[in-house]
Amino acid sequence: MPTSGDAAEEPGNPAQDGTLRPHRLDEPTFAGLCSAGESLRATHALLDAEYSRRLLLLRVLVDEVAARPAAAGPLAPVRAAWELLARSQRRSPRAVHRLLMDPQTGLWAAQVLRRLRGTQDADGPLWSDVGRLHALAAAAAVRAGLDFRILVPAREGAVLLPSLGRAESGVAEPWGVAEVSGRDGTARIRYESDVVDMPVDAQDAPGWSGLRRLTLSHQGLTLDLTLDDLARYPVIAGTPGPDRLDEPRLRHWRRGLERAWALLVEDHRESAEALAAGLSSLVPLPPADRFRPRSASASEAFGCVTMSAQDTRVPEDEAASELAVTLVHEFRHTLLNGLMHLTPLAAEDCPDLFRAPWRDDPRPLTGVLHGAFAFSGVARFWRTRVARDSGSARERARFEYALWRRESRATLEVLRGHCALTETGRRLVNGLLADLSSWDADPLPEPTLTLAAQAAAHHRAAWRAHHLVPDEATVGATADSWLRGSEPPVLAAEETGSVVTDPAGCRIDAFAHLVRLRIADPHAFAVARGGGPRPNGVTPADVAHVAGDLAEAATRYAEEAARPASWGGLGLLLGTGRPELLRAVSRSVTRSSGRTPSPAELARWLARA
Repeated sequence: MPTSGDAAEEPGNPAQDGTLRPHRLDEPTFAGLCSAGESLRATHALLDAEYSRRLLLLRVLVDEVAARPAAAGPLAPVRAAWELLARSQRRSPRAVHRLLMDPQTGLWAAQVLRRLRGTQDADGPLWSDVGRLHALAAAAAVRAGLDFRILVPAREGAVLLPSLGRAESGVAEPWGVAEVSGRDGTARIRYESDVVDMPVDAQDAPGWSGLRRLTLSHQGLTLDLTLDDLARYPVIAGTPGPDRLDEPRLRHWRRGLERAWALLVEDHRESAEALAAGLSSLVPLPPADRFRPRSASASEAFGCVTMSAQDTRVPEDEAASELAVTLVHEFRHTLLNGLMHLTPLAAEDCPDLFRAPWRDDPRPLTGVLHGAFAFSGVARFWRTRVARDSGSARERARFEYALWRRESRATLEVLRGHCALTETGRRLVNGLLADLSSWDADPLPEPTLTLAAQAAAHHRAAWRAHHLVPDEATVGATADSWLRGSEPPVLAAEETGSVVTDPAGCRIDAFAHLVRLRIADPHAFAVARGGGPRPNGVTPADVAHVAGDLAEAATRYAEEAARPASWGGLGLLLGTGRPELLRAVSRSVTRSSGRTPSPAELARWLARA
């Protein structure tokens, strides 16, 4: 496989010949990334760069393993696998290109290099991870129609051939070695006395689980997607692999994705074109809470998203919008990961932590920049839905658009002048801000804007109550003033303290979550208001707050003072802008006097500062 050279190709056309070449984004391509929309040209350019990067990773990996022959364990020397891969590429370069661009290939290569360099532990012997190269070579040879024979790793009786499927045997050993042989595009897997023949179409057969592929076509635009429920290398580090989907769940995914794809193609054509080019794999997760889909992407898995299925009880139109916006959201993370592989956006050693309005936990600079980039696209998605939807769906779209336009812009304004941003990072932030600012004249009802402002303020207050630790001197002086019965001290305009991540700070999006429920399902909201089942992480105080009963909400927040987020809600209602200080002063007074002050009285007193 060539590893150097400079191919002369049309811009944005992914290399197919295995050459490595320098990659720079021209000005129009980079400008396409500095926006709230998804650019087909930028997607092609980043795919091209990612392929060369994969080849480089493989070359480095092979060289490092070759220098440590024991790392291959009972398998053939790593160069034998490399040669088979090279033979396959000469026969069928497009097939090998597709295999090397599989997101699982990127995740695997990164893990093996970390293991070789001692920066990551993993279950199983090193050779079982190294042997993924042998399995890659076997899969490539099958796709190229070569005759071959090679040993590959087996795990708990299973042999995974990337991009093809998994052979199952009755052998119970945790780690073993199987033989894969191929002839005329078919494969036979032999593990001890068990033999599995891969069917010609690679679909399910006795002893064989084929990798599922979905082809979604609408109005002439096709998304060819692997529904990877065999993935070994997790998109979210440390999480277990997906469960194999049974037929009912597979049909549910197919129907949901078909509806989401039709919505994207019809109403979000530019996004759909970019997704069709750059999204290749979806790792399915079980259903999550309504309005809180679980999803993630990874820097080493270009083109892959992992996301939760929609609950079958959710209306189909709502499910289609949720799936569509989640695909856009995670694909934007993929695009930014691709850009960050080419150029840094911020200094790596920046110690600052920030509030990210879409997260429960504090985030580092690059993490919050990632989120701002993704949610700028989310805001753009809902902006279009405002114009296309009707009824309660339009009301929901208005709220989402108002919230994410507001929060994305506020976050970008915080980042704009940060000294740790590189010039590229600053240009990206400014470009996103320009897009968001151009939407200022969009008409939205005043009640919608008010709800978005309240949801943003509630999240900010809950986040502060969990993760901000006020200065000890300020806490002490304020507690002393309370104990003496005097007026609260004047607080400094510049806040002092530190950000310390509180692991208990979960589901602090309660207000926005309830607004969505009230809009989309008034009956379910009324049931929660009447004391019935509530969404996870939501308390009676939150329900009363969103219902507009502020007196009841304040009373209940005071009763729930053991929960940090309740200090945020109480502070909002009683005019205290620093719930973290309110909470810390309450604890200090309790320690000093042995008596816990009334949360409401303390909040009203501190509000006078």
